[in-house]
Amino acid sequence: MSDFKGLMMGMLIVAVIYLADRYLPKWFGAVPSVLFAVLVGYLVIFYHTSFFSALTLLLVGESILIGIWLSSLDARKKKVQQELERMKAKDLS
Repeated sequence: MSDFKGLMMGMLIVAVIYLADRYLPKWFGAVPSVLFAVLVGYLVIFYHTSFFSALTLLLVGESILIGIWLSSLDARKKKVQQELERMKAKDLS
């Protein structure tokens, strides 16, 4: 049951980050990435985890967070473009 709970918690965190990236300023997407890098650094320094496992975790985690950030920026860009097209269509009519 703990695997399911962990999966649901991860999905909830991803959804919150995506929604926050979509509605907060553009620079906010960098905050979770920086915090994740600090967390991995903390794990390496204080819990003496393997460098290669920490590096793998860092690369995979950062790629997921940056992917979420880029997809939310793309969604925001599409939304602005649609609003501009609607405004232009309204001006022409």
